Formats: sequence, C-alpha cells, structure tokens
Amino acid sequence: MRATTQQRFHIPAGLTIIGLGFLWGAGFPAIEIIVTQLPPLSAAGIRYAISGCLVLGYARMATDRVLPQTNRELLNIIIVGGFMFGGYQAGLYLGTQHISGAVASVVTTMSPVIAALVAVPILGESRDLLDVIGFCLGLSGVLVLSQPSIDTTLLSSTVLGVGLVFLGTTLFAVGSVLLQLFDEELPAEALQGWAMLIGATLLFSGGILRGESLPNAQSLSPTAVVSLIYITLIAGAGGYLLYFRLVRQVGATETTLVAYLEPVAATVVSVLVLNQTINMTTVIGFLAVAAGFTLVSRTMMH
Repeated sequence: MRATTQQRFHIPAGLTIIGLGFLWGAGFPAIEIIVTQLPPLSAAGIRYAISGCLVLGYARMATDRVLPQTNRELLNIIIVGGFMFGGYQAGLYLGTQHISGAVASVVTTMSPVIAALVAVPILGESRDLLDVIGFCLGLSGVLVLSQPSIDTTLLSSTVLGVGLVFLGTTLFAVGSVLLQLFDEELPAEALQGWAMLIGATLLFSGGILRGESLPNAQSLSPTAVVSLIYITLIAGAGGYLLYFRLVRQVGATETTLVAYLEPVAATVVSVLVLNQTINMTTVIGFLAVAAGFTLVSRTMMH
C-alpha cells in the first residue's frame, strides 16, 4: 500500500503541488481586495465565466474532444461545477467579506482532512482512531480562528466568515473525492471548462437571489482590477488546469495538500502587499489545523 503511494507521489508531482499551493495562496488576499469593491457572488461568477471560456478554448486546441459523451462524464461535470466551483467559491467569497484572506486560507487547510474522512464512506478507504483525533484537532483550530465570545452576539462577523469558508471547504473536499468515483476519459481541460461555466451560472444565480448589482467599472481601483485579473487568469484558469491533472496523477487526498501550503503564500502577500499583521490567534489556529492534517495524512507521507 505504501509502496504504491510512493510510486505515485513522485518528485515532479510534489513540486507542482508546492507551486500550485503558492499560486492559489496568493489569491486569498486578492479576493479580500475584490469583495470590498464588488459583490461577492457576482465577482466569483465573473471569474469563472471568463476562466471557463478560456479553458474550453484551450481544450479545443490541446485535446481530442471537448463534449462529454456519457452520462457519467456529464454527471462528473455537474458534480465538479456544483461542489468545487459553485459551492466552494460561494462560501469563500461570502466568508472573506467578514475575515481576512489569510484567515480564510487557514480554514481551507481543513480540505485534506475532510477529504480523507469523506473518502471512507464514498471510496471505502479505512481510517483509525488517530485520523479521528486529527480531524477533531483540525476542527478545534477552525474554532479558534472563529474567536467565539460569550459577551458578543451569537453570530459574530468572524464566526460567520469562518463558518461560510468552512462550509465551502467541505463542499470542495466532497467534490474532490466524488471526482474519483465518477471520473472517466473526458480530458481534464474540458471537464474544468464546462464545470467552471456551471459554477459561474450557479454563482450568478445566487447573486441575483441576493439582489447583487455590479458597480461601474470605472469605480474600481487599479489594485482591484489587477486582483481580478490574477484570480481569473493565473490562479483561476492556470491553477485549476494544474489541479485536475494532479487529481488524476496522484489522487484527491494527495492533491488537496495544496491547501496546506496556501496559508504561507496568503500570509506573505498579506504582510507585504496589504501591510497586515498576523495575530497569535491565527498562528495557534493554523498550528492546530496543521497538526490535525499531519495525523490524517501521516500514511501518505511515509
């Protein structure tokens, strides 16, 4: 079992995971900037509508087919679009209105832990007591980040933000595992492109239900425009192309290791670009989540 994991998780894939972790991590402060000037669900919808069109254009040139041919492939597109683009991004963008991008990135670090546990009933994988302890430890880190207080309102802004991002992270992890269950031969680029467009449709629909309206483009700051371009073209289209290739190469649990690296990049960008300071609560929360992740993922790291 371990020998097989070692063979799959070879150095090129490991280096790609590191690069993807930093690529996506830098997107969290960018989202933090964007949601201060654009409505969250509409901003996320714009991101994935553009990214989806670009990726499908690339898929048309680089792959043998773009359209799904079986019901399972169509179901796979719907699952990825609904869970990983619609659900996850909705939780992330809505939550980042209430917490910093650095804190949001720490919450998403729970993705590998949740994916490992979700794989038990869905893929038939086995987990022991240490895995359960790891999940509880990681969850305690998320609770620390939410900073609950008895002398404030029950649903404080921080609790709401952390809760929304955690919900989105859970949906992302579930989608990662389901991707293995229903995945067939549709090229990753085509899968990603169609799923992005489904996710964008869901996000725009959610924005309409929330009564969101887009401001005049001229009212956006240059920083917000650059941030939107970054998360759309680089972290969006480019990052997810790497992601789905990695899922097929090393599996969902290993690929979600990128979430473990994202807080590092998010923190660096937040400090250097946004002049933010990272408080001790964030550090403690991250260490608890990291410890939980280490327990759950210990077998794949040997």
